[in-house]
Amino acid sequence: MTIGSLMQGGFRLIKERPGAMLIWTLVQLAAAIGASFWMMAIIQGNIDALLRGASLQSVQTSSTLQSLLVSLAGLIVSTIIYAAVQRAIIHPTEGGPGWLKLGMDEVRLFLLLLFYLIVFVVGSAVVTFFLGAFVASTGPDSMWPVAIILLALAFLAGSYFGTKLSLTFPLTLKKRAFAIGEGWNLTNGRFWVLYGAYLIVFLGLLAVGIATALVIRPEYFSALLEYGPNSPEAQQASLLEYQELMDGDIGARTIIGWTVTAVQGAIGYALFGGAAATAVQELTADEEGLSDTFS
Repeated sequence: MTIGSLMQGGFRLIKERPGAMLIWTLVQLAAAIGASFWMMAIIQGNIDALLRGASLQSVQTSSTLQSLLVSLAGLIVSTIIYAAVQRAIIHPTEGGPGWLKLGMDEVRLFLLLLFYLIVFVVGSAVVTFFLGAFVASTGPDSMWPVAIILLALAFLAGSYFGTKLSLTFPLTLKKRAFAIGEGWNLTNGRFWVLYGAYLIVFLGLLAVGIATALVIRPEYFSALLEYGPNSPEAQQASLLEYQELMDGDIGARTIIGWTVTAVQGAIGYALFGGAAATAVQELTADEEGLSDTFS
């Protein structure tokens, strides 16, 4: 197993399965459009509630809960596409068009993803609490150094655990049973190969994503650089798309943004999912090798 062979697994899907890529892109496109209109409805509902005299706290609580539902729907769509991508490599004779399917495979992968997210959120809250207590005891002068340390720790932890747990998804799909421990152990001795492949894909998609966003939504990046990420100007710019939808102004820029998001999403699933599924296929090519790995 090499970085090249893992990346080739994802690129092979893009090259040899254009029909499947089109289906995954269309699903992503429908999800992007649906999420935009859903968020627009939430924002409009918040404005109407405030105009009717509702308290700011109740509106914020309602908005948070509804936004969580949007995120949950996004996770479901992501799970379905990710399962289809990996099924194309692991179980190529199964599934419908684009290897899409709704069954226990998707349920297991969704529960696995949800479990990891809950652990991540709880772990982040605990770390933030202790770091916050540390900052409070040392004074405001330590705020920026602690923030930098926190970001570095978050990146390192996310990179490490993301890589170590990445094979649990395709292995769960292959074994049709949860394989957290087995997937974790399967990365032993191959961590840096996996990490290298994922990092190359991540950096490539990040660069393309930033370049695309700069072209489609330059006002947001301008406000971000000039006023800061939490400034009212940056927040207002980030809501520009939803403001346009509320005004009934679905222009070319919005349509291009949805389309580009869908294409980038499908490519990202193919590259990441294809690499992970290829790794599992190579590392579990024979039962004897699988037994040795888990011993």
